[in-house]
Amino acid sequence: MSKVASILLAGGESKRYGGNKLLSPHHNGLPLIQYALQQLHGLNLAGTYVVTGRWHSDVVDVGDIITASAAQDSNSTKVCYNPLWREGIASSIRCGLQALMLEKSLMLEKSLKQATDNEYTHLLVHLADLASVTTATLQALLNEIPSNPNHIIYSQWHKRDLEEKVKIKATVPAIFPKAAFESLLALSGDKGAKKVIEDWKDKGQAIGVNHPESAFDIDAPSDWNAYRSNEA
Repeated sequence: MSKVASILLAGGESKRYGGNKLLSPHHNGLPLIQYALQQLHGLNLAGTYVVTGRWHSDVVDVGDIITASAAQDSNSTKVCYNPLWREGIASSIRCGLQALMLEKSLMLEKSLKQATDNEYTHLLVHLADLASVTTATLQALLNEIPSNPNHIIYSQWHKRDLEEKVKIKATVPAIFPKAAFESLLALSGDKGAKKVIEDWKDKGQAIGVNHPESAFDIDAPSDWNAYRSNEA
């Protein structure tokens, strides 16, 4: 039986936004990061790890956002502060995954049976600034695990280039089986999970699920206008 944990990446600087975009209001009134957590908490996951960085204090302290979101979830939500956030997104992925592995190690010391029962088989990687991704988006990825337990299951969307050729973009949210954890831990700099997805695609061990909503992230304040236009 699969046991899926998730990491929500929220450690970036938001340089193009000019401030903390994680607390910018989503259309439903929630801060952006709380909206993302709400979508994760709509799933039956084993646990969620929020990886913070530049805006750690704001995210944890202002409005007790993570605690408020976790109250809606029967599973645990924990914070992993990434002191190396300046290195890029890879360090946040490593931080979240290492937190998972540390938890398993501590359980092993406490009880071998408990550690085995709580061993994660898959990791769902999600970004806190994807304003259009919903619980249904994420559930569609989870639905592929039973038939593809040893594959990466990723979101994909289509983009036209300058020559009007359609290209398929493979991206997160994505689910990684345990066999891919080592590759995630080996990431560095600004090379995120997409590199691992592409490597596994080349080996024929990755499955794409059409999710155009995964194409839209909030990088600048003006992106909210585009988001509201798309949602109208």
